[in-house]
Amino acid sequence: MDDERWAFEEELEEDGDPPRSSVAEPVPAADRISGRDQDGVVIVVVSPAADVLSVELSTDWKQAVDPRGLPSAVTAAANAATISALARQVDDVAENPPAMPTFGATPASLADESPLGVQDMLRLVDAATAELAQFTQRAAEVVDRRIAAESGGGHVRGSVVNGQIVDVEIDQSWVTRVRTGEIESELLDVLRQLRRASTPPNLVEGPQGPAIAEIMGLLFDPRRMARRVGLEPSISTEKP
Repeated sequence: MDDERWAFEEELEEDGDPPRSSVAEPVPAADRISGRDQDGVVIVVVSPAADVLSVELSTDWKQAVDPRGLPSAVTAAANAATISALARQVDDVAENPPAMPTFGATPASLADESPLGVQDMLRLVDAATAELAQFTQRAAEVVDRRIAAESGGGHVRGSVVNGQIVDVEIDQSWVTRVRTGEIESELLDVLRQLRRASTPPNLVEGPQGPAIAEIMGLLFDPRRMARRVGLEPSISTEKP
């Protein structure tokens, strides 16, 4: 490496360097989950929901890694952060089981006591099957394809498949002559875009629809289901 070039860049960073991404995005310490590459060159911080909060390069990253190795370090750190966030989610669910999902049901539908005949049930199952098929198709379009993004500055690009970063590209002529804060900012931009694109809200919430909501509401309330199909609640017929 050219030591004079690095020394000049370090001098630039001491004078008016743009805010580092980690400073520009303050969050409570308890909600910060970090991922690092093997050499500790890159730190990617995400929320418990795996939303990207910040990207930070170590102060000596230019001495620790060749600029051509920076993309792989970013990829490793980003994926490590996502995996840690998923592990946190699993632990949280185990400790605090969620309430019964509504699947888009309304209070009125959850309280519906109208009778359900055989034909009504068949129509309900057919409608729910169609809603599930639509959701599966939308999910496949996101999960099975490679999603790409480019930073606003045009110097960083990346791609994701099934929620995992598979590729990061950084303009090498740019990365060797700009301040660390600028690099972090464009990396953050790309990682946030990839996260949003790979986890659209309508898919994160799971399959939705009136038929699915009604069926799941019945499954979670078997006594109400028994009443609607014309059966007496089992509790009233059981012998002590």
